[in-house]
Amino acid sequence: MNNSRLLAVSALTAGLLGAGACQLEDDEPREQAEEPQAVGACVYENPFSKAEECKLYVGQTFTPETAATDCSSYVFGAPGAFTEGGTCEYPETLGTCIVEDGTAYEYALVFPGDDPSDCASTRNGCEVFAKGRFEPSALCEGAGGGGGGAGSVFVQPYLECKDPLEAPEGQSADGQVCTWTLISASTEEGRRYQDYASCEDVLTQRPYYASPPAATTLPDDARLGDAAYLAEVAWAREQVEASACICCHSTGLAPNGPSQWFVEAEGIWLDSISDSGLAMMAGLADSSAFGAFPPEENNGFDRTLLGVPTTDNARMQALLLGEWERRGFSPEDAADIPAFGGPLVDQREYEPVACVDGEGVDAEGRLIWTGGDARYLYVLEPGSENPGVPPNLDEPAGTLWLADVPTSAPAFSSGVALGELRGEMRTRVPAGAAPSALSSGETYVLYVLADIGIPLARCLFEAP
Repeated sequence: MNNSRLLAVSALTAGLLGAGACQLEDDEPREQAEEPQAVGACVYENPFSKAEECKLYVGQTFTPETAATDCSSYVFGAPGAFTEGGTCEYPETLGTCIVEDGTAYEYALVFPGDDPSDCASTRNGCEVFAKGRFEPSALCEGAGGGGGGAGSVFVQPYLECKDPLEAPEGQSADGQVCTWTLISASTEEGRRYQDYASCEDVLTQRPYYASPPAATTLPDDARLGDAAYLAEVAWAREQVEASACICCHSTGLAPNGPSQWFVEAEGIWLDSISDSGLAMMAGLADSSAFGAFPPEENNGFDRTLLGVPTTDNARMQALLLGEWERRGFSPEDAADIPAFGGPLVDQREYEPVACVDGEGVDAEGRLIWTGGDARYLYVLEPGSENPGVPPNLDEPAGTLWLADVPTSAPAFSSGVALGELRGEMRTRVPAGAAPSALSSGETYVLYVLADIGIPLARCLFEAP
């Protein structure tokens, strides 16, 4: 599964919460992690990995009734099967993640599986994202590595230029259509994104899951008779179809069905958007953690002001705000909606603490970290913004050194020498060059990612 298991664990165990600073514990070897006592168990299919998992309701706040309700309305619309007093019994597991340990809200997630290559990513998903305590099974006891191997990894953005299929009305067919392959990218206005870029690669860049629409349009809705309004809705649909958003929000493109809202929804497709999603798209809720191109590099489409790329912010916002108000809300009602991005938001706000367990840069200039292999290595000045997603957040000011490997290449392990190219490793900052020497006694930030959005180390070290 590679990183698909880690993304799935991070999304479901944390409800897309954020990264914590948990340290690995030296657990005693065991044949199987002891199952916590619980009022019930919820068996569900993880909508990301499509694998079965099991949640145990342990804390005193849970009753059979509240646990059953939680199970039936599980994260991201993936309801499970609840058994009062049940357990999570499997022939073999990767381990158990204890979340909110020792509190009234404690719960545990049991991960069935028999593939040792999933151990490291499952542990990381539990400890880094869910802020839980991972109790490995005998299969995963002492397992390491695998945190960023080649396979289902984040495909870095690339620009592809193709001959136009046809010229939209009023446009010339001369020249090529150049489109970035990235979740925040758009092709030319009036064209379809999937004709000029790869949705398959886009789907590696954001956790995807199939989910039913928030609502459908009633046949007697008065808006269906408003030609001017329907023209605006059709224009907004064309704007979405020109963007990479369509890869997850179209019945014909999303692999397992659209993720909630979709442009082919019968009636008025805006009705398929949830209230919070509409607030984000209208610019009432912050979604800046998802990253954005400047319009001049994105075929005129802007996503810096609204949550949906558009060539006309005022026109798009007027339509979406009108829908927000039609649902009975005012702009002030969106004030309490948290910033979108889940772990990306928490990583942005995380303040690095002192490195432990030998992490940092040693006397030989080698980067040392724990938790598995990595695809991105950073050395930052203290006080720098934490790295985020491309295209505009992955090289923050204060980046002294950034090295990565191509998507198809294997990740690198702890012990990489600062500035030393090895195998397919490449230096992005400074571009193709070795970094300046670190000043002995000065403090720097080590930031190591198993993949985009999946941190392994984020700590302060003193240069030897």
